[in-house]
Amino acid sequence: MSTAKASVLAVDDNATIRRAIAMRLGAKGYHVVTAESGRKALAELDAHEFDLMLLDLQMPEMSGNEVLKQVRNRYSDSQLPVIVLAASDDKKDIARTLELGANDYVVKPGELPILLARINTLLSLRKTTRRLCEQESTINRVLKIFPNGTPIRSAEPANPPRIDGTWQFQATNTLDRRFNDLYDNTPMICFTLNRNLEVLFANRFGIQYLGYLPTEIRSRSLLEFYAESDQNLAEDYLNGALSQPDRLHRWEIRRLKRNGTTIWMRETARVINSGADTLILMTSEDIDDTYTLAEKLTFNSTHDELTGLANRKTLEARLSRVIESAHSEHTLAIIDIDQFKIINDTCGHAAGDELLKQTARILTQVVRKRDTIARIGGDEFGVLFEDCPLAQATATAEAIREALTSFQFEWQSSAHRISASVGLVSIDQRCDGVASALSMADMACYAAKDAGRSRTHVYHPENVCVLAKQGEMRWAMRINNALRENRFELSPQSIAPITNFEQAGDHYEILIRMRDEDGKLVLPGEFLQAAERYNLATNIDRWVIKHTLEWLSSNARIFERLHSSGINLSGQSFGDTDILRFITEQLDHYAPGLADKICFEVTETAAVSDIVQAKRFISALKDRGCSFALDDFGSGFSSFTYLKNLPVDFLKIDGSFVREVARDSVDLAMVRSINEIGHVMGKRTIAEFVEDEAILGILGQIGVDYAQGYAIGRPQSIVEFTLC
Repeated sequence: MSTAKASVLAVDDNATIRRAIAMRLGAKGYHVVTAESGRKALAELDAHEFDLMLLDLQMPEMSGNEVLKQVRNRYSDSQLPVIVLAASDDKKDIARTLELGANDYVVKPGELPILLARINTLLSLRKTTRRLCEQESTINRVLKIFPNGTPIRSAEPANPPRIDGTWQFQATNTLDRRFNDLYDNTPMICFTLNRNLEVLFANRFGIQYLGYLPTEIRSRSLLEFYAESDQNLAEDYLNGALSQPDRLHRWEIRRLKRNGTTIWMRETARVINSGADTLILMTSEDIDDTYTLAEKLTFNSTHDELTGLANRKTLEARLSRVIESAHSEHTLAIIDIDQFKIINDTCGHAAGDELLKQTARILTQVVRKRDTIARIGGDEFGVLFEDCPLAQATATAEAIREALTSFQFEWQSSAHRISASVGLVSIDQRCDGVASALSMADMACYAAKDAGRSRTHVYHPENVCVLAKQGEMRWAMRINNALRENRFELSPQSIAPITNFEQAGDHYEILIRMRDEDGKLVLPGEFLQAAERYNLATNIDRWVIKHTLEWLSSNARIFERLHSSGINLSGQSFGDTDILRFITEQLDHYAPGLADKICFEVTETAAVSDIVQAKRFISALKDRGCSFALDDFGSGFSSFTYLKNLPVDFLKIDGSFVREVARDSVDLAMVRSINEIGHVMGKRTIAEFVEDEAILGILGQIGVDYAQGYAIGRPQSIVEFTLC
């Protein structure tokens, strides 16, 4: 059936899912009608004809299974194929739904290629079935008129037809031949079995598709043509069909071809009684491509695409299993590549990827096959040693560390030495879950790195480094709770012009504070390090961006007076395409012209880590009207080298130089140089940590444009600032 003409009814109570299905299937040429409930779906079926139905299982008022029962009371599975979409992958749920008459079952969130393949298969089968039914109907009409060459009459017609008996038999034989030809060439494998499961008939297409000769098929048990490991399962399916002859039976199983290969088949069976004989009519369709794709997607969902190792999800699942059944000793290790960032930054991401792949190969050579090796993120690997005491696992971890230390990574004629830090923890009664085990192994790895790297460290709760790490982890939990409970606060700090007084408007930088569980104010110095380490900085950035834009757009007086509001971006956010998309969405959502008043501040360290990506990120937001400031400028040893390549508008001179300009001639020279070079490049300068009038006076003398610090004003709460 041409997809351009195929009409699909999509039933789901979730509006987002309905829109997604309509959009994606519509793009493939299907005509899609949506219904938000079972009752609406049944009403659509009363009003229109559809070629296929997509049915959500979990719906209020009327469940998908209830809808399916009513659909099957009206339509056979060939008249209206139904694919059920459900979140559950429980085998009992799947079996129950198929028993009620679903043609297929797809677990959400499904992959579009798999869903399309299954839709196309069912539509093709529906078309073939309808054609067969039409041919069979024609044959039955003729055979009803001419059984054995004798006309059937319900009443004697006025002018009975005079038809030669020979012609009658020829007509019947011609139709038989046409039917047999249609049966033999139907693009589907068809079998007729007796109750002993022996093949009585098979169509030519099916025999050839499996690679056999007709004599090799007929009169043999059909079980011989299944994969050996599936023969008992096939026998159960077929005997189940014989025990319930009033139902249509479906299953998916591997069929054996003559060349020894196996293919996945979707089989449909129906039992009929023909006189004294009980027959099983079967059709089989090749779904091997769908299974191959599904297996690939399943593999990808449990494995790391780059290294081919298990991924974090798989490691956590296996770790959960051994924790729940901890009848023997197990050990978990976390391995961190010490030099990865240096190689990744200096040689490029391709080199970093190759290093990870070669590291994975070394790990598989050292670790036992029974153990699980996983890439759990970035340059971190995890190893679960099952049935392995801590002492034995520690010896293996040392072997891993030594193998990596002796390994020389070569890239584009350059050789690099690497090393690894390894943390281990015994899976015992102290591990009250997966998160606990991973946390303890991570703390041990942190302790190994803190002790000088290229070391192996076993977790001990009393270790000082471990205690420090635990403190960071507690902060990470507190940060997450504060984000969830909206306990962060904006705190603007004013920035004043020193030399350019005629420039109208307020200038300030938006800082952030956190309220703890008791309502006490927490300064960022206490939690930002933990936020960076546990990848929470971007979440904080999102909170600040959204609430700053919301505050500015909802306060007309603040908005009108504003010249520039600085918003800090962490190193994790800077250059990230997701945060870039988020910023543009937020700018579009709030007041027009707001982008012109926003200045994003990024640290010099973050900006120079990837110049190309930094320029792309900055340019994208400058095109929207935003400006950029390079924060803590002068703290890096290559500051001036990179400056000419970064399209920033402001240089914020590192406060470590500014605070001593009144007493230290070297710091004064540094500030003067940064200011002069910034001006030559057309950039304005802002001095940080301006704490008194003496510093402010010197900055004015050397021509710095703006000042920020206690001499100008302390950070205020958003309420205080709004009331000013």
